[in-house]
Amino acid sequence: MAAALVALAISPAAAAEKLKVTLNWTPDDSSIGIVYADVLGYYKDAGIDLEIESGKGSGSTSQLVAAGNTDVGLASGASALSIAAKGAPVKIIAPVYQKNGFGIVSLKDTPISKPKDLEGKTFAIGPASANVPLFEAMVKANGVDKSTINMIFADDASFIALLNEKKVDAVSDAPGDQMVPLEFMGVETKIMYYADIGVPTVGMSLIARDDKLKQNPDLYKKFIDATLKGYAAVAKNPDAAVDALFEKYPNSGKKDRVSVSLKKYTLSLLCLQGSTGLGRAPAELWKSTGQALNLGHGIGAMHTEDYLPPENIPCP
Repeated sequence: MAAALVALAISPAAAAEKLKVTLNWTPDDSSIGIVYADVLGYYKDAGIDLEIESGKGSGSTSQLVAAGNTDVGLASGASALSIAAKGAPVKIIAPVYQKNGFGIVSLKDTPISKPKDLEGKTFAIGPASANVPLFEAMVKANGVDKSTINMIFADDASFIALLNEKKVDAVSDAPGDQMVPLEFMGVETKIMYYADIGVPTVGMSLIARDDKLKQNPDLYKKFIDATLKGYAAVAKNPDAAVDALFEKYPNSGKKDRVSVSLKKYTLSLLCLQGSTGLGRAPAELWKSTGQALNLGHGIGAMHTEDYLPPENIPCP
């Protein structure tokens, strides 16, 4: 008996399970909950040896997940669902941001206040960005004559200059990428969120392959639990979360801008009215997402709540 106790005492602890998550882009306010959970030790406490990989856009991340080249992805819901609709074995396992944070950004004095105002205007959008399916759905939902819009396909890194120099009337992007930098330049802007103009879809989400989920469901459950707790911690103390982000990833942009983006825009996307907790989108949102993206009832097979924690993590 004593020998058995000694052997137990000196045996190594169970090895942590490896898991790789690929972000939508470089670490920033959209992925800050994952970074903060890692810094706080939530993954380690759950027995997860987490590798965080920067992404190159939601479309690219979704493809990596579909190909089995990463275990989890953080990607725009619209991007993930668009490839799932084409047969990719990918599911949304938790919508981190229940409201889609993309929209149509214009200068404050530009006469664009409703979708039809885009007719006859010059409009820039990323050619392979998560904004494309949202824009297409918005056009259809609002009866906008797309043929009258002067469409410019450009890298979103050029949008600030295009707007500020009035070479375009509007761009399609997230406020943190365009409005916040312009605000620091003293330029006033406004936004029409796609979610508010006929395209209420799930936002940035955690996604995974069907076979990987089935192979190790407990690992994914632990990952989602730790991640959602990370976002809850960000909402509780955003300043500490931003400090942690830049301590771990000092090249994540400009700290003051990320802080403003997080507090002014991003945190408001975490939950919608009717949600019972983080990661738990209201049933109405899934229905409207399916309608907006022309997925119909098929969207039911493209998301699951089976891997969410049994106890709700309250909305902030």
